[in-house]
Amino acid sequence: MIDFDTDIIELCRKNERKAQMQLYSIFYKRVYNACYRVLYDSFEAENAMQESFLKAFTNLESYRESISFETWLVRIAVNTSIDRLRKKEVDVIPLDENLCEDISDEDDDDWEQTYEKAQQIKAAIEKLPPTSRLIVNLYLLEGFKHEAIAEKLGITPGAVRVHYMRAKQKLIELI
Repeated sequence: MIDFDTDIIELCRKNERKAQMQLYSIFYKRVYNACYRVLYDSFEAENAMQESFLKAFTNLESYRESISFETWLVRIAVNTSIDRLRKKEVDVIPLDENLCEDISDEDDDDWEQTYEKAQQIKAAIEKLPPTSRLIVNLYLLEGFKHEAIAEKLGITPGAVRVHYMRAKQKLIELI
């Protein structure tokens, strides 16, 4: 989480362009990355990022300080990105329930090995089918709950869990 002066938000609510640029410069990388993890297209992610900031600045009156601004902004970005996917008519396939084993976390202090593993995991995630990749990114990287993902994608929470578990099993095979 990035710590910043909440006065910037108040200035943005008053349409102060300099304050808006400050917020943009603080969060644009985080927002772009969230969009890219959903869309897997740099051009589309850039457009979704810009649209997300426009939505955020337009709706700043609805922001409440009880949650972090970054969390609120990233949620807007993810929702905007998912809406863009829907416009492209990406099909979400409902699946039956299936149980899989959990992956255990390994303790690894060596930065290079950790970096290599992260790159390997990233490459494996990119090989997943679009729906599974989206669910893995939303659940693991963005912190959405299965129910929230299901609601946004228009499928059941059980289908989200199945996609997630199957994706996790496929990642184990790929890695």
